[in-house]
Amino acid sequence: MKILIVDDDEDMLRLTGRQVARCGHEPVTLLDSSKALKVIEDERIQVVISDWVMPELSGLDLVKALRAWPANRPYVYFMVLTGAKLGNINFMEAMDAGADDYLEKPANGDLLRVRLRVAERILRLGTEVNVLKDLIPVCSHCRRVRRDDQAYESLERYLSRNSSMKFSHGICPDCMAKYYPQYK
Repeated sequence: MKILIVDDDEDMLRLTGRQVARCGHEPVTLLDSSKALKVIEDERIQVVISDWVMPELSGLDLVKALRAWPANRPYVYFMVLTGAKLGNINFMEAMDAGADDYLEKPANGDLLRVRLRVAERILRLGTEVNVLKDLIPVCSHCRRVRRDDQAYESLERYLSRNSSMKFSHGICPDCMAKYYPQYK
């Protein structure tokens, strides 16, 4: 996975980058947090490990901006990295801002490896859910759609109930020729 590490402390940035590489991932490091959103988009970043306190854009401001992106974009897993022990209030503030996890500086290598495995699982499951969500189970014979309660209904009724689609009716040329040959 491509993992963006954002920290204004160059030594911590290098250390965390090496740890991420040892976990088998590709670290992308950034000292200037104001450039992070562009890097996330341009580099197709899947995970962000961000320092909490930075001069340009704090880790919390960064995750809030990321969570404000349109929902149709791929999910980015976000870890806050902090030099201070997080109390319950700070932990809740980070989670309320949209962070998925947190680590204390310097990150313990084994703990980081485990947390990155969790991130991988969550991202993989999110992708699977999105694929399944976009599928409509259609009977290959009658073309009716299976609902969540396992009952079947017409495609038109299903789409009317589950989307904002409206239907207008017409007759295609093939059906016109087959069912109404007198109107050629």
